[in-house]
Order: sequence, then structure tokens, then C-alpha cells
Amino acid sequence: MRYIIHCLLRGPVKKYQHDLVNEIHQNFGLNITKEENLATHFTLKYWFETENIGEIEKIAQTFCMIHKKTPVQVGGFGNFSPKVIFINVNLLDEAKKSFFDFISELRKVKWMHWDKYDAQNLHFHSTIAEECNEKFEYVWRFVQGKERYFDCYFDNITILKLVGGSQNFGKWEIHKAFSMK
Repeated sequence: MRYIIHCLLRGPVKKYQHDLVNEIHQNFGLNITKEENLATHFTLKYWFETENIGEIEKIAQTFCMIHKKTPVQVGGFGNFSPKVIFINVNLLDEAKKSFFDFISELRKVKWMHWDKYDAQNLHFHSTIAEECNEKFEYVWRFVQGKERYFDCYFDNITILKLVGGSQNFGKWEIHKAFSMK
């Protein structure tokens, strides 16, 4: 089974991100982000395959029991031109430390696959448009002036599993969520 690990973002940023995804879909026909229907989030660990998710659940649960929520600032736009446009997610120092503590625990899992964009190379963001390609410049101009900023938290570890679609862009659903104190 394929899994991914996120931190779900709550509060007004959730509606803001979903509204942008819907506006981009309506105006430019870019549908991948809308069809994935993921909750507003930033990624903690990109996808991996396992038949033993219990090991990861235990790590996430234990981590959340001993760590407290930490501040994150969300806002402004960034991109991985020409494919992806996103809302920036900035982990403040305390949140970065928590993130690296979590990654340190995951690194103890011998079978865990690590991508070149994982762990210390992860660029925190909340996607609003994928596979922009030839529409990139139009979408980029469209979002300019729509910037908003939010104080949020790294306050949960949420494991999602792939339940449909292709290996890279599919339907994900929450497998288990763990909240920090």
C-alpha cells in the first residue's frame, strides 16, 4: 500500500487554499489538485510503500504524545516552475526542530524509502495548482494580489493512504491522524 505523511492545516487557511484550488480549476481547467481533494496540508514525508504501516503509526503516535504544537507561518506564493504553484509554509525554528526530530525517528525505519526531496531537502508548501505547464504564466499572474498570511501550527501528524487513481496523482484518504499536545 502507498502512504504519505502530512500535517493538516486548520482554520481560515483551509478555506483560502480550497477557494484558490477551485478558482484555478474553474479559470484554467487544471483539475489534478481539485480531484486529489486533499485536506489543506504541508507534507512531512513523501510517499512510501509498506504492508506494515503499524510501525509508522507507533512512531507518529509516540512522537505526538511527547511533542507540543509549534508555530508555522503560511502565506505568499511560490512555485516549482513550470509545473506547480503553491502557498508558502514557513516552519519557525521550534517547528523546524520538531520536524527534524520526527524525521530522525522515521530514519530508524530500515525499509523507509527516501527521495531527493525528502527530509532536510523538503520545501514546505501547500499546493494550489499542479501540472500547470503551458498555463503556468497565466496562473502565476492570476494569483498575484491574492496573497494572505496565516499563523498556523505543526500540531498533527496525519498518515494518508492511496485509494484510487494513478501512482502519483490519485485519491488519498486519511488512514490515521495523531495530534500533538
